[in-house]
Amino acid sequence: MRYHFFMRTVIFSIFLLLSWTEARAGQNFEWGAGLLSIYGNHYRGSDQTKSWVFPMPYFSYTSERIEAEPSFVRGIFVHNEIFSLKLSLSLGLKVESKENRARAGMPPLDYTVEAGPMLLFYLWRSKKRELAINLEIPVRESFATNLHYLRPVGIFAVPYINVIHSPVPSRWNWISEFSLCPMFADQRFHQYFYGVDQAYVRPDRPFYHARGGYSGFQTAIVMHKRIGNFVIIPFARWDYLKNAVFEDSPLVKVKNYGLGGLGLFWLFQ
Repeated sequence: MRYHFFMRTVIFSIFLLLSWTEARAGQNFEWGAGLLSIYGNHYRGSDQTKSWVFPMPYFSYTSERIEAEPSFVRGIFVHNEIFSLKLSLSLGLKVESKENRARAGMPPLDYTVEAGPMLLFYLWRSKKRELAINLEIPVRESFATNLHYLRPVGIFAVPYINVIHSPVPSRWNWISEFSLCPMFADQRFHQYFYGVDQAYVRPDRPFYHARGGYSGFQTAIVMHKRIGNFVIIPFARWDYLKNAVFEDSPLVKVKNYGLGGLGLFWLFQ
């Protein structure tokens, strides 16, 4: 938990420094602090749930070169009216095996840092640009870390259709994004999360060697509301793992994965 907060603080600090000059000139940088609460399954396929609550910085910045929010950071390399090429970065939570029955006695699933290119196609926009549909294709290398090491664990790709509603700002309007996507990952990624080495075999947990390929289906919604200096960000995600290539892993106990949360932040002026 402390490392999750640490990583977000590091990212916030780096992009604060990178964007300081442009932000001063462009009035497109906001920052603050608040609390983020998350509730969901330990990992995709786990039948156990957990709550996380932690303080974290808030930042929102958009320029010709950078897009940054608490949930992602993207560097923009190419941008026009048809498509964009970006560098995306995201983070994943830690799972302690001692808290999970299926993974008892196995190494923990450490925090993950994902980084890689994202190709974005602008499929449709309304005349007033309040509603848009994009095809976004991130392909990221995932790295596991516990502060003592950083090692690659595989490639994860999530090509999704993203429906974005950005109404004219008013007191009651919400900005929202709704996405649908299949997920894919290579053998190393699936092995990290779902493989069972011979050393961790037990009667109810046989040896399992994962394969690369289809990783399930995901749908997610993120909303955003600002009232004065107060920002509210509720979000929810649901994954369906039926027919995923790791479906028969002994670490997969359920085919449904849910994650939801709420971010409450105060912006500094």
